[in-house]
Amino acid sequence: MSLLRRWFPLGRQAPPHLREAVRRWRALPGPNLRVPLWQTRLVVVDTETSGLDPRTARMLSVGACAIDHGGVRLDQTFERTLRQDSPTDDANILVHGLGRERQASGEPAAEVLAAFLTYAGRPVLVGYHALFDATIIGRSLRTALGLAPSGDWLDVAVLLPALFPDRGRPGWELDRWLQAFRLAGFARHSALGDAYATAQLMLLVLARAPARGIRDPRGLFALQRTLLRRAVAADAGIPAG
Repeated sequence: MSLLRRWFPLGRQAPPHLREAVRRWRALPGPNLRVPLWQTRLVVVDTETSGLDPRTARMLSVGACAIDHGGVRLDQTFERTLRQDSPTDDANILVHGLGRERQASGEPAAEVLAAFLTYAGRPVLVGYHALFDATIIGRSLRTALGLAPSGDWLDVAVLLPALFPDRGRPGWELDRWLQAFRLAGFARHSALGDAYATAQLMLLVLARAPARGIRDPRGLFALQRTLLRRAVAADAGIPAG
């Protein structure tokens, strides 16, 4: 699944380098979902935001790291801070550590998002509670670059409890899973720090998936769809079939 399936070109008033970044991204092929999992390039993404509602929150920063051939590529990371016209409140600053000066001196959203597209390409995207980050990035892409987002992300929060039911439960937050597997993160509640923590857990998903007969990204997406359907049915009080 690609990050974007439909696109609307930038206006002619946009700087040439931004139009070129979008053009180059659009020319890339989407991910091959039939290759073995260990050969699949994944990009794990996290955003820090001004609030908890992805429909209205501002994106403060975005971080990402790549998983390639079964390992986290620490030489392939991305983190940028977006310029804010007005800083977030003190409570938000305490959580994310993005102070007023750093928010004011961040980069324009269009520059950050064009750089993100150049970094990420068109891989399989991964997140923890991925719908939140996908929604935030999608809104930002529409506003800054005129791109209409579509496409599925793999969600570690959905896959991990299904593959490791003996180690944790659905609904657990990221920190609880890190503790369950005795994994150490760094710079938690920063975009790159949380992306790296999620990537470590995604490696566990990739290692366990073959035991369930899952050998390529198609299998992970199929499992995720099944799990989400069951969750929706359970919330609606519909017995599992």
